[in-house]
Amino acid sequence: MKPLQGIKIVDATTFLSGPYATLLLGGLGAEVIKVENPKGGDPSRISPPFAGPEGAAGSRQSDDDLSFGFLKRGRNKKSVTLNLKTPEGKEIFKRLAKEADVVMENFRPGTMDRLELGWDVLKEINQRLIYCSLSGFGLSGEYAKLPAFDIVIQAMSGIMNINGEAGSPPVKAGLTLGDLAGGLFSTIGILAALQQRSVTGEGQLVEVSMLDAMIAMLMDEAHDFWAAQGNDLRMGNRLLRLTPFNSYAVSDGYIVIASGNDTHWQRILKAIGREDLIGDERYAVQAARTDRADEVDEIIKQWSVTQSAAEAVARLQEFDVPCAPVRDLSQVLADKELRQRGSLTDLIHPLTGAVDGYTSWGMPMKFSGAQADFDQPAPQLGEHNQEIFGDLLGMSAAEIADLKNSGII
Repeated sequence: MKPLQGIKIVDATTFLSGPYATLLLGGLGAEVIKVENPKGGDPSRISPPFAGPEGAAGSRQSDDDLSFGFLKRGRNKKSVTLNLKTPEGKEIFKRLAKEADVVMENFRPGTMDRLELGWDVLKEINQRLIYCSLSGFGLSGEYAKLPAFDIVIQAMSGIMNINGEAGSPPVKAGLTLGDLAGGLFSTIGILAALQQRSVTGEGQLVEVSMLDAMIAMLMDEAHDFWAAQGNDLRMGNRLLRLTPFNSYAVSDGYIVIASGNDTHWQRILKAIGREDLIGDERYAVQAARTDRADEVDEIIKQWSVTQSAAEAVARLQEFDVPCAPVRDLSQVLADKELRQRGSLTDLIHPLTGAVDGYTSWGMPMKFSGAQADFDQPAPQLGEHNQEIFGDLLGMSAAEIADLKNSGII
């Protein structure tokens, strides 16, 4: 059994932030019904690169080719097509909402209200419904109607201003952190609302702002303090209050070393053959090392450049020093340990099965008494129209055919 087995979610999300949340919920066992535009479906379906019957390709070769992005985001979801701008489409969406536990959308505020499918309408149809609205800036305030992309949220949250090298321009994180944080907090909010409903029997509106989510990620108290002092927080791979804490060049790449206390520093000195510096008052305590961070890094670099990544990490691990090689993604995806844990899994195409040579991430939560995984491939556009409209809503084959012929589905 999966933790959310029996929970039905109507997914009206697009791009990444919302689909990330519903992907996690689907992996936890919820039945996710993805509502897509009949003309093309989710925009991520047509974002290169692609995979299809002829294998992986940079560009789309046929309608059977699906974007790698959608193959990841669409797992454990059922696809139905529905034109929400038509009266018939709106009515069908309402019928789906009546059967659902959760409706989730990530449109700009006001979009669902203009379609007459917002919270105020749907809560009257289903009083147990949980409605999750995920947007860039939330449903209230002066920012609410502003357009938002991940880089906009990273800039507005201050995250960009602490990312990059000291004295250099701000740099966005390599990950789309605003999208992912918004999706994670939406998942948490939905799960909390489901728990409360199990007590009260009542649904509610769950509102998540990507900006709020990103600001909530700024948990490091040191950032608050240094920002208040007007200091530059861009420090590359250093950490202001811990030294050594940085990346270091080796003969074939880079490693990272993280010293959390004075004992770690002593172990590092033993590992690199600099026992002569143990007890040296210039570096003996954390505050002194931080004041001389450049000197400390130079001491380590003199040793690290003479080592390969494997040699340096093995030596440091002998002394229980927190460290790691800086791996590229090809190395990560080839990690047998991650594959064994289920952290990595095969990327599956709904028509052809495993996409040769390509992997994706697996469910990050493990349960002793439940199953949670991505065991269903991303769907083809409208693949589940018959199942959902016919079996769930009770429409006849003739009704479904009429809807298709009129462009409503």
